[in-house]
Amino acid sequence: MGGPRYWMERAVVRISVVIPTRDRARDLRRCLDALTECARRLDGSDSRAKLHQVIVVDDASVTGHATAVARSSPLPVEILRSRDRMGAGASRRLGVELATGDVLAFLDDDAAPRGDWLIQAATVDDGSPAITGRVLCFDFGLLSRARQARYDARYARLERDATVGFFAGGNSAVLTEVFHEVGGFSQEGTGGDNSLARSLAERGTPVRFRPELVIAHRNGKGWRRALSDAWSSGRQQAGRMTASEGLRALRDGAVGGTRTIREVNRALGAVHVLGRLTAPRGVR
Repeated sequence: MGGPRYWMERAVVRISVVIPTRDRARDLRRCLDALTECARRLDGSDSRAKLHQVIVVDDASVTGHATAVARSSPLPVEILRSRDRMGAGASRRLGVELATGDVLAFLDDDAAPRGDWLIQAATVDDGSPAITGRVLCFDFGLLSRARQARYDARYARLERDATVGFFAGGNSAVLTEVFHEVGGFSQEGTGGDNSLARSLAERGTPVRFRPELVIAHRNGKGWRRALSDAWSSGRQQAGRMTASEGLRALRDGAVGGTRTIREVNRALGAVHVLGRLTAPRGVR
């Protein structure tokens, strides 16, 4: 395969960024402002890439002004609106249908990419066609700190370019042709973007971890959302867990610097394990 071939065939590599959103005007403004800085730095770098398009997918927002900031952005924004609520996973799929870039990059609307994010996203090539990076929080509530502790525990075991079994839909990039070759996201729901990681691993080009690909994220969204996400991600996992695997996951998942944070993560882990133990067989 070899990385250089992809770049040599293209004088300019075009990046399409896909951002699902729903009734988060303030978050979307922060995201697009940060992405504007990323585009400025990309243009001033020696990268042979450019920001080709930003596809904002409005997931049936209730308020009419939810995407007004996107319409006034200096970025090459295209807005899609769904009349019916689909969820972030289906919204990403819809955005990909409109994407015409060589690279697909994914952000959540409540994320703020670091200034060199597009430069890092442009480093995908034939040898490493998909990368995912680090999440840092900019909010400091209990649930946010608990979630960050889970992220940090994951990153602590990873070196640069380590192969990983996840593809963070809010901080990742992939060659468009490879994405379509493996069928894109075969699942929806929380954790559904990890289905792409499984397909890429089967292809022999697993997702690689790039710690330089960094976003700041609003981790905390309330207990209802946290419990729902834990349950949904468990249901989306490939294959059911055994009871012994569940017990081990509960033990290992109780991470954090304080007892309170560890107990929060233990509770969320229990919901995740229950979802996985009861997941339909054959989930992929």
